[in-house]
This record gives sequence, structure tokens and C-alpha cells, in this order.
Amino acid sequence: MKKVLCFLLSLSLLCSVLVFGAAAKDDPLQLIVASDLHWRDDKEVTSDRFFHPRDSLGQLSSLTPLIVDRFLKDAAASDADCLLLTGDLTDSGSLQDAAAFAAILASFEEKTGKQVFVINGNHDVDMQDDVPAYAMDHVQFREIYHQFGYDEALAVDDATSSYAVDLKDGYRLLAINSNEWNGGGSGAISATLLQWITAQVKEAKKDGKKIIAMMHHELMEHYSLEVTMDDFYTLKNYKKMCRLFDKWNIRVTFTGHHHLSDVAVYEGIHRIYDVNTPALSCYPLCYRFVTFTDKDVTLESRTIDKLDVANIPSGYSDAQKEMIANDPVGYAYGCMEDSLIEDYIRGFVNADQLIDTLGLAQDNFLAKAIKRILPENILIPLYGEGETVEAKAKAMGIKLPESDYKTVDDLITAFYAGLAHGDETLGGNSTTGKLVLDAVYVLLAARAAEESPVIQKLLSSKILAWLGLKSVDNLFTRGALDLILNGLMIDKAPGDCNVTLPGYGKGADSLSRRTADAFQAALDFFRLPFSKAN
Repeated sequence: MKKVLCFLLSLSLLCSVLVFGAAAKDDPLQLIVASDLHWRDDKEVTSDRFFHPRDSLGQLSSLTPLIVDRFLKDAAASDADCLLLTGDLTDSGSLQDAAAFAAILASFEEKTGKQVFVINGNHDVDMQDDVPAYAMDHVQFREIYHQFGYDEALAVDDATSSYAVDLKDGYRLLAINSNEWNGGGSGAISATLLQWITAQVKEAKKDGKKIIAMMHHELMEHYSLEVTMDDFYTLKNYKKMCRLFDKWNIRVTFTGHHHLSDVAVYEGIHRIYDVNTPALSCYPLCYRFVTFTDKDVTLESRTIDKLDVANIPSGYSDAQKEMIANDPVGYAYGCMEDSLIEDYIRGFVNADQLIDTLGLAQDNFLAKAIKRILPENILIPLYGEGETVEAKAKAMGIKLPESDYKTVDDLITAFYAGLAHGDETLGGNSTTGKLVLDAVYVLLAARAAEESPVIQKLLSSKILAWLGLKSVDNLFTRGALDLILNGLMIDKAPGDCNVTLPGYGKGADSLSRRTADAFQAALDFFRLPFSKAN
């Protein structure tokens, strides 16, 4: 009888252990990631147009207190263990706004028990020799936001206020201040910061930790020609950092800054991913819910679909309040369109303004080329007779596909909205994609047709060389435009919004990990004589 009791007791204990082990496996690391909140506590707005109370690219700064309130309520009700905020927490970067926003985060932590981890963006911290009186340096940022990662940190870099901190389930977070010193908001990893990161990677490997990184600037390009066209969003030394992150098996890095939803991949020994989260303060009002298991990393986009307008700043009409309360994403779309057309297309798509923006001298060849080929007005109707894209297309033997779009304005907005939302499906096989390609080609080629073939060839070769393209001979062909625009319009694997990525495996120091490290070390040794600085 005693043997039977002992057997039953042992079986009971064994079952308890198995159940506990199963429960532990069912408790993965779950994060909420948000970026570019641009919080600002406006009390009053001026509403001279329905979608006008907004900032650049449709940023809803005056509504950010409402957006952040709803976001934190959703986060509180979620199963997330902690929150990661990847920079541009406030819009002004002032000490006063930072203190007010930190108090909001502190209240969230106190009420929910969920930890918040932050890192600065270019709006939060001025990384320059002479910081203006209204702004903060990184030390002040660290002091104000001390309880959101710094108090718990295993290590802090005094020179940048980057830090390392442990998360649950064997993961370690590297929060990196990616602001370039005296870079005017651009990003780079300095030599001294790289030394600190390298030391943290060694410590994490020694401790058997799997590293997740977060920073404000992009780790890698997210579309073709991104750095050529505008290097403001990506680390200046991104090629070198991608190779190192691959070597270190930092498989997932959370970034922001670009206000776009996009997941990019670097193919090295491993596949490492740059998960760019869109601005919470702009269309499409999204953040990410992320689940880490040994097998995979699951990304889910969640949207702010309702707002409480009880405390909305004064100046909004009843009609605006109705839409903001019940369709904030639709309102954000309208603000984005208003900003795109008024601030950018009308302001920049003219020869003189574009030349000035690019910093070109008036007698520069590219400046002269822009003056000769840029259409005087692109904001015209798509369909109908007269000064329309359809009429110009007919003259060139091109039939535009039918659509619900009325004007080029509508098309530009839909194109940019696809980039901002992610999972772009605007390729040449889609109606929108074909319309974009046809419209750009018609407007550009119609103007270029006024030039002689010799001048077209010369202009084309110079512009293509500036873009760094060598695989096409003539810019003024549909094939050339397909090559250039499809890099923006067709999203590449693995997807952007709701997607599953490979996990880190069962340990940071597994046999496969050590084998990969050895292979990488050998590859680095043979590649060293041929490597470039970046």
C-alpha cells in the first residue's frame, strides 16, 4: 500500500512538473512596439479647412494626447509584458513636454505593472555641440525617463545614454541612441558607440542571452534607391552595421523615424530583420503587438480605431469631432492627403524649389535637366478631355485603366498611403500601380518628347548615373520607370503588417550558433583586405 501511495505521489509531482513546464512554454515574451508618438499638449487649434489642423505629412500632433491615451488603454488591456517606444516621444523635445509625457508613462506603469522601455529619437534629443535652451541633451533625456529602462539597465553608455536591459525568457534588449553627432537629425553609429555595443554583445553571449535591438533610425534600406534619394532615415554606416548585426545574430531590430510600416531583411549568414513601425501620430495610426517564441517572431499590426473627444482641443468643428471619434484612421488619411498636396507637391514639385531642395547650383547639369523635363503642373485630372492625363496618354497611344480615382492628387495619396500602411500591392498588375506608372510616364515622357533624341539621351544618362542605375539605357521609357518605381510599389517578403519571422532558436549559444559564428569569423578574415570603411 505504501508503494502504491509513493507511486501515486511521485506521479502527481511529475504531472505538476510537466504542467508547469508546459505553462512556461505557453508564456512567451510579448511586446507592444510604438514609434514617433510626437506627443504635444495643444489646448487650441485653428481649423480653416476640414483636414488642416495637422503638421507635416499629416501628423496629428494636436490629437496626440487623445491617441496616446487610447493607445495606453489598449496596451493595459493586452497580454503584453512590456512596451518599447522607439523614439520621438514628444514633438518639441522640450524639458517641459518630456516631463509631462514621462508622468503619463509613470502613471501607466503604476496602474498596470507593465514596464515601459524608451529610447530617444531626433525630436527628443539634440546631439550637437551647442544644445538650444529649449531642447534636451541625452543626459537630460536619461534623467527624465530614468524609470523607463535606465533604472533597470545592466549597462549604460555615458556618451550616448544607450543601455542594455534584460527582458523575460532569455532575451536582452539593446536600446541604442542612433542620433548622429552634429548630424541634424540623421543617424549613425559612432566608433565609440560601436565599441560599447560590441562589449554588450559579448556580455550577452557570455550570459546566454538572445539580443533584441531598438533604435530610432533604420538599420537598413527599406526600398530601392532609399539612401540615394534621401539618406536621412537610414544609418549612415548601415552596411557595416548590418554585417555586424548578422554576425552577432541580432535577428530583430525595432526602428521608426520614417513614419512607414515596413519590414526589411538583410540576407547574410542569418536573416536579420529591421521592423520599422509607423508613426502613431499619423496615418494609419498603428502600433505592433509582437510575440517571441523559440520557433518564430509574430508581428501583428493594431490600429487606433476610436478616440475619446471629450478633451479634444478647442477649435474643432462638430463634424470634425464626429469623424475623429468614430473614424480616426479616415481623418488621418484626409490630413495626410492635405499635407502631401499642399506642403509637398505644390511646394516642391516645381523646378526651382526642387533644385533648391537638392542643394544644386543653377548652372549644375542636373539642375538644368530638371528645368527642361519637369512638368509645369502635375496636379491635373486623370480622365476626360483637355489638360488631363488620359488625353496626353491617348496622344501617345496609351489607354489608362479605369478607376475610381479622379485626379493625380488622389493617385499620389493612394501611392503614399500604401507605403505608410505597409504590404504594398501597387505593382504594375494592380489598377493603382499601372495608373501610377502610366501617369508618371505620360507626364514625364510628354515633356521629354519636346527635346531632341540626343538631348533626351544625354539627360537620361546623367539622371540615371545620379540615381546609381546602370541596367537601363533611357530614363524616358516605361521599362526604366518600372524599374525605378516598382522598388517602391511592390513590397518584398516577408510582408509588413501581420507576418511571422523566424525565431532565435532555443539558445544564443547552441551548436548551430557556434558553427555559424565560426563560419562568420572565417569569412570576415578572408574578406578583411577587400572590405570598405562602411
